[in-house]
Amino acid sequence: MFNGIDLSSDTATKPTQAMLEAMMTAEVGDEQKGEDPTTNTLEALVADKLGFNNAIFLPSATMANQIAIQCLCNPGDQLFAASSSHLFQAESGGPAIHAKVMCKPIFTTSGIYTADEVKEECLQTKSLKQTSPKLLSVENTFNFSGGTVWNKKQLQEIIQCAKELQLKTHLDGARLFNASIKTGVSAKDICSDFDTVTVCLSKGLGCPIGALLAYNKMHEEKIRHLKNLMGGAMRQSGILAAAGIYSFEHNIKRLAEDHTNAALLANGLSGISGIKVLNPEPETNMVLFQWISTEISINEFHQKCVKMGVRFSEISNNRFRAVTHLDISESDIHRTVEIIKTIVQKI
Repeated sequence: MFNGIDLSSDTATKPTQAMLEAMMTAEVGDEQKGEDPTTNTLEALVADKLGFNNAIFLPSATMANQIAIQCLCNPGDQLFAASSSHLFQAESGGPAIHAKVMCKPIFTTSGIYTADEVKEECLQTKSLKQTSPKLLSVENTFNFSGGTVWNKKQLQEIIQCAKELQLKTHLDGARLFNASIKTGVSAKDICSDFDTVTVCLSKGLGCPIGALLAYNKMHEEKIRHLKNLMGGAMRQSGILAAAGIYSFEHNIKRLAEDHTNAALLANGLSGISGIKVLNPEPETNMVLFQWISTEISINEFHQKCVKMGVRFSEISNNRFRAVTHLDISESDIHRTVEIIKTIVQKI
């Protein structure tokens, strides 16, 4: 167990005492029978906040994404998403395994693509030898480019494009509220016109587990069936749902602090020899950087960081990600910068 400054992911957050008390006092019942009142309250809260008729509580955002794809696609249909999207890079091949769809990557370094790029991919598929374009997925914020955000104009253009091409749309909004805080656009407005939306509770919102999939009434029966099929049905899940309710009441506005701390970290790292910050002005709560010194290897550098009490995640060869969150304070950021400066000075 790592007890230092954990910048590896915002999933590292632990429930606060107040959240734990809400969980301990939650009214519970049998969720699988629709009889857990706290879970029902959370689902209604999220559906209303995102502008949908319904929402369903699930163990993870990955399961939510996979259920959405299966709901909106038939086997052999084509799924379009950014080439480095979470769907394609971090869900163990789920779209191909569960929904049996053809994955069509849209190549972009930022995770944000244009209507013209989508149209070009669809034009390439109009053949009797190929399957039908069916679903377009947007990830907001975009994880592997450093928490980049789609603005409202970009979203509107993509939604309009999807309508023209008769594509269904899914929003992987695992960090949706980071995007909302950054842009000043409400979550409901960001989600408008999407067929389904995933939101994660265990990242910036600080819950120990859980995600929700928002959708409209026409999909209710199929989505409830898929939840059971994938093993996502639970019993007294109100204990976990209570954490979600608490997070919506207390942990959304404070996401701005994480964004401020990320900017502070990027600025501090930019002044250190051997470090190359890839997004010196982070949009939300992620900083991407490289170790470019030849004095010690990448692995040795990270091992020294961990030994001195700070860790990151290496998301690709010589590409580190630092993620700020509820359990990271401004003083932790200053301490992180000092630790790396010390490492550089010693080598």
